[in-house]
Amino acid sequence: MNNYSFENYIMQCCKSREWNLRKFLKKKLIDAGFRIIEDDYSSYRKGKYQQVHNLLAIRGEPRICLVAHTDVCRDHGNDIPDVNPVIKTMEIDDELKQIIQDKDCDVQVGGDDRLGVAINSWIALNTGYDLGLLFTTDEEVGVVSAEYVHFPELLDFDLLLQVDRGNRSHQLVNSIGGEQLCSYVTANRLIQISKNINHPRYIVDGMLTDVLALKMNHMCKDAVNMTCGYHNSIGAQRNEYIDIQEAKDTMQYVSSIIQYYDLREDENESNGIIEKDVWEESSYTRTETIYSNELRGRAKSIGYTDDDLFSEDRYNDDRGYR
Repeated sequence: MNNYSFENYIMQCCKSREWNLRKFLKKKLIDAGFRIIEDDYSSYRKGKYQQVHNLLAIRGEPRICLVAHTDVCRDHGNDIPDVNPVIKTMEIDDELKQIIQDKDCDVQVGGDDRLGVAINSWIALNTGYDLGLLFTTDEEVGVVSAEYVHFPELLDFDLLLQVDRGNRSHQLVNSIGGEQLCSYVTANRLIQISKNINHPRYIVDGMLTDVLALKMNHMCKDAVNMTCGYHNSIGAQRNEYIDIQEAKDTMQYVSSIIQYYDLREDENESNGIIEKDVWEESSYTRTETIYSNELRGRAKSIGYTDDDLFSEDRYNDDRGYR
């Protein structure tokens, strides 16, 4: 992925036609050692959308599967508009922020959920971890393709992480409409990981999305959804934007969860962590950082360090500040 900064990669994911994005992802993931499984799901949208199916990519023997949908609201109308994503500096809530948005705000930039696609695939293509990726479509018209998913391999994963929630920040969805997506033990663990990397999240009840369909159809064990940095996202709203720093923070959080499970640190948790409630601030007493020496050695062995993707220097380089 040396041809892209993270920001540029997000923009390329946002502007691509869905069928071209899928073709690109399949090629890159196969080159990165993933095996690809697709079903025969057929969208109600005709033409080249018939090439877009549910896609599961697996490398190694992973415990974590990342989930995102490749359709966007703007493509569910009669005409498929062109989008021109650019980086802007805007004052938002009295703070100057770097964002990605359509140049003239003529069309939805596509953060929902091309940002989730970008985050998940960037991690997959820039690390060597065992990992699963699930890409669905037609989420925006009622999680239609997710309802169709029947990959038995999904039941081999301990956790499905969906990166597809907008308009808020720092949220972790562990239930939707009262339906529990994951155990309290898992929710505690994920909240603790967020605190350990100094990007604390909080538990919320979410809205309809793919992992709810998967959970209710008994196609996964535990699942969560999370905010990832897209805002002003209600349907195909033209002023939707992506907060670049929030996207970076989400990428670090997701990567940290993968690393945590890869090192099987969940098996060494103290009872004091997993038995206390996720809403008790006093329960977060674990002091061991997830960036342990063991993790650093593991990361270096696959060709990167935890600083490579998420350091301030790398971020400044990507933004052209250096």
